Amino acid sequence: MTSISPLPSPTVTPADQWAQKTFQTLKFGGVAGGRDHRLRPSSLSGATTDELCRLLRSLPDPSPPSSYNALIKAFALSGAHLDALRAYTLMRARSVPPDPFTLPAVLRSAAALPSLATALEAHGLAVKSGLDAHLPLCTALVGAYCSCGHPDFARRVFDRTDGRDAISYNTMIAGHVKCGDFELARDLFDRMRVRNVSSWNTILDMYCKIGDLRAARRLFDEMPERNIVSWNAMISGHAKAGDFVFARELFDLMPERNVVSWNAVIGSYFHCGFFSETLDLFRMMQASDIKPNEVTVVAVLPACAHLGALDLGQWVHAYIQKQRIKMDLYVTAALVDMYGRCGNLEDARKVFYHAVKRDAFLCSTMIEVFAMHGRSQEAFQVFDFMRSKGIWPNAVTFKGLLRVCAHGGLVEFGLKYFNMMREQFKLMPKVEHFGCMVDLLGRAGHLEEAHDLILGMPMEPPPMVWASLLSACKIHGNVKLAEEVAFHLIELEPQSCANYVMLANIYSKANRWEDAAKMRRMMKEKGAVKKLGCSSIEVSNGVHEFFAGDQHHPHCRQIYQMLDHMAIRLKRKGYVPCTSSVLHDVDSNGREQVLLHHSEKLALAYGLITTEKGTTIRIFKNLRVCNDCHQFLKLASQHYDRQVIVRDCNRFHHFVGGSCSCSDYW
Repeated sequence: MTSISPLPSPTVTPADQWAQKTFQTLKFGGVAGGRDHRLRPSSLSGATTDELCRLLRSLPDPSPPSSYNALIKAFALSGAHLDALRAYTLMRARSVPPDPFTLPAVLRSAAALPSLATALEAHGLAVKSGLDAHLPLCTALVGAYCSCGHPDFARRVFDRTDGRDAISYNTMIAGHVKCGDFELARDLFDRMRVRNVSSWNTILDMYCKIGDLRAARRLFDEMPERNIVSWNAMISGHAKAGDFVFARELFDLMPERNVVSWNAVIGSYFHCGFFSETLDLFRMMQASDIKPNEVTVVAVLPACAHLGALDLGQWVHAYIQKQRIKMDLYVTAALVDMYGRCGNLEDARKVFYHAVKRDAFLCSTMIEVFAMHGRSQEAFQVFDFMRSKGIWPNAVTFKGLLRVCAHGGLVEFGLKYFNMMREQFKLMPKVEHFGCMVDLLGRAGHLEEAHDLILGMPMEPPPMVWASLLSACKIHGNVKLAEEVAFHLIELEPQSCANYVMLANIYSKANRWEDAAKMRRMMKEKGAVKKLGCSSIEVSNGVHEFFAGDQHHPHCRQIYQMLDHMAIRLKRKGYVPCTSSVLHDVDSNGREQVLLHHSEKLALAYGLITTEKGTTIRIFKNLRVCNDCHQFLKLASQHYDRQVIVRDCNRFHHFVGGSCSCSDYW
């Protein structure tokens, strides 16, 4: 049998007091005053694992099998399957004979762990005790063997079982599905004389999970009876396949819904990138009678993060605390990520440092957040904490470390961590790690080293890696290398406007006006479409989006009036529009207007109009902040005495008192 470690040595705790109180009201092994007082699962409802351990240790010898059965079941219901097997070990050590209810309960814990040794030992004991013909025991054996990866053992038990019912068939079918024996599962299903809705659901769920949605739809239409599990399987299957439209159609047709139904459709919208719709569905869920759980919030919080919806994210956090939703590692990491991506670094820190448990996943999330905000020392401290606690870092950990090095120009640290992940932790760098290193070396001026690193990559360098090098060439004015990289990028992505614009700007900076004009003409000839810059700002629980030159906002007139006033005031502070980067064929005044109407400036003006003095303004942009907007935002933070936090596609910029947290290194 599997080796089970002994229970911890007893000490006087509130759990002991609870056990003693239980013994005062329960008589083990008999009837007192005409009333049965044996220990039963119902009498242990709500007990903690520690209390159950104390009670197990205090069991008198002898005690009947029913008392051990009650404790085994109570442990299993609380998820403490190892403790359930410890209770069984004590029962065997005291030579207490199992009854027909003991071994099925033990086998369910053996299946959950899984523990093949326990399943085999229980099977042998069943044969010796003459219980091997007991149908519930045979069904539990089938489930345990399948969970342990031995459907062949399970099939032997199943084939020798007399009086097989729908439950035993369903267990065997589910076991084949779990082990990937889909044809055998379907064959058993077809051989069933009497099927119940669980039989149909097991096969339906199988088709949905393997992505055979046509077969799933046929089966769904054939079902003589459907329950909420049937509908949920279909919704989840189509959601995972990215067919959120059909998933939503099914959801709207459901006769009743539960939290699984809501989670499936909310998750489908989130994974397909429809973040606003994800939050709309969450609000609909709140209006229903169904309460969100940890799965719900793990989908909703990242949607808040993507949209920069800090107010809603904070509301979700308060809801988690009020409803006592389990703060597991995934919920905690989602909160850290949400606060970090919404620009609230202080609350991200609080959630992380108050977490009961911190593993590689949560630590890596915190490092990624610090990287976004350019907080190199704090990121390194989290990594040092991981090493001190023996937490093994993963690929995401090192991506965060390399990103923070790139944002700070920390070449030596970047090289150290890049070598460490390969040599010490035996992690092969992925595309994103090479991309970070190219960005780090390039922006620090080591252009040739960055170029050599790209050429030496073990995989085909994607466009984003070459684009990092091209951006570095622009920063350092290396026209020759920029031409080589840009033309290679144009071959890879002829429809991407960014590569033409970048090289044109590099030519303009070098006073090569004719070449810049050629790039603009080439861009038009190739039909390259420029990605529209979009900035959003959350005001009064609503997210407002702005595009460059936007004329659709209901407060459009006031916004542009504010912008004109801002331009006049900031020019007195030293603001000089950077018109060289504007590609439009207009005069200098026209170019200044184009710059002034960039989306982040529109969002800033709206924030200044609609929020009280002293309120932090948070802006989220889908593209990189340009040099002109960066200068404008720095001066605006000083003149209007506001902290302005901007998240672009690369990182966060914290503008305070005329300076930026990036130290103009971005």
